[in-house]
Amino acid sequence: MSKTPTKSYYPSRRALILTWAVLMALTIGTMLAGRVTTVTTLGPGLLAVLFLVTWAKAGLILRQYLNLRTVPAAADVMMFLIALMLVVVTSLYMLAR
Repeated sequence: MSKTPTKSYYPSRRALILTWAVLMALTIGTMLAGRVTTVTTLGPGLLAVLFLVTWAKAGLILRQYLNLRTVPAAADVMMFLIALMLVVVTSLYMLAR
């Protein structure tokens, strides 16, 4: 009898390491978009890039490290709430400029 492999509830070590590497690359993207080495304000374009990278990082953390990939509806709701918060922060930032 052949045993059929079942999908694990937990992410594999390889998936976690790959996710970690992508998070590190996105952190560098955050540093570049946020202009961490200069003392200037961000324009709308860089702010949008910064928030998109932040949203992508949140999605990876929610789905891999918090294991919400097993509950896609909850992950989608959380991603929507994070996007809503980022839109509010962007709006307030643009109004304050």
